[in-house]
Amino acid sequence: MTVFNDADLTRLETLLTPLSQAGTTMRPDEVQGFFTALACGPDRLGVDEWLDDVLGDAPAFESAETEAEIRALLQKFYDSVAAALAEGELPELVLYSADDSDEPDFRPWCNAYMYALDVVPTDWFEAADDEGFEELLMPVMALGGMFDAEEGEAPLMQFSASELESFKGELDDAVVAVHNYWRAKEAAPVTVRNDGKVGRNDPCTCGSGKKYKACCGRN
Repeated sequence: MTVFNDADLTRLETLLTPLSQAGTTMRPDEVQGFFTALACGPDRLGVDEWLDDVLGDAPAFESAETEAEIRALLQKFYDSVAAALAEGELPELVLYSADDSDEPDFRPWCNAYMYALDVVPTDWFEAADDEGFEELLMPVMALGGMFDAEEGEAPLMQFSASELESFKGELDDAVVAVHNYWRAKEAAPVTVRNDGKVGRNDPCTCGSGKKYKACCGRN
């Protein structure tokens, strides 16, 4: 399994954090949330399809070597997340403290996860067509502030402090469940319907190679 180690994370922080403070480049916690969603869903995007979303309005790199290094680190980060999900788990979450607090801030991670749903080609909720699917994403959406009030409007949903704490503990399992949902959907058999009639002398639809009358049409 691809391992994105502490040294890799420290180097990525060194490269991305100054850019994120000055513009729309993602921080490593946001990168991990974004990559987790990409690896969970039904679409498979390559580095050239998600790199601009990660880097945002970052200025041109000082050298080709620096650009190659950050591409390699980001690819390794993505691969490690995808490999962990394939094993039924999440890597340790990259979370930073909120302002004036020692508590880990889940909001940027979850916001970046939900942002990925706007980037991928597939509309998850339309493709799922399943009322229970949104429930799987509830911890991500709640911790990411998806139900917060718009200016001048009432919030769509409100959660108590204890409910939000509970969502933090459920986040890993919820994300793995979303990943497993899409893998199961991919593996589901496709029903092929044949509205035409099968002639008695036609090849049998079961694939045996026999005529229909000598196979499934005998009865």
